[in-house]
Amino acid sequence: NIPLGVVRKHAQELRKAGFLKSRSAGSFSISYRFPYLNEVKGLTLKFPPVSDAFLQKEVKKIGNVKALIIAGMLVHAEKARAEIILIGDRISEKKTERFLHAIEAQAAKELRYVLMTTEEFIYRKKMFDRFVLDVLELPHRMVVNKLKL
Repeated sequence: NIPLGVVRKHAQELRKAGFLKSRSAGSFSISYRFPYLNEVKGLTLKFPPVSDAFLQKEVKKIGNVKALIIAGMLVHAEKARAEIILIGDRISEKKTERFLHAIEAQAAKELRYVLMTTEEFIYRKKMFDRFVLDVLELPHRMVVNKLKL
């Protein structure tokens, strides 16, 4: 936790630089007139909200995961029906909840997820299921890929 005084001090510095503008009741918003806004935005997009190393470490705790696919805002893509797709067998529901909460805390956003057994995923892929095809065609990243997708 960052002390409020420190946050205010840095916000004032960013306001003086023209990056933020003051709003009512001591709040701030981004100034879209800031001359280097696109460059700052480009810098932030280069870094994923959650690292693959973190995901690989945490996913080992939840069961026999065959594939972990991340999509949507986790790969800086607008369009996605789910951000996390977990495929595996004998996956603990409680441990999966903890895993998801840890990712949401790092990403600072509530995420949509799908959990499928290996058998269900393979069946849906063979049947050209629209959801599975969307996941594999839209921007995504394979964090775990034991299914050789």
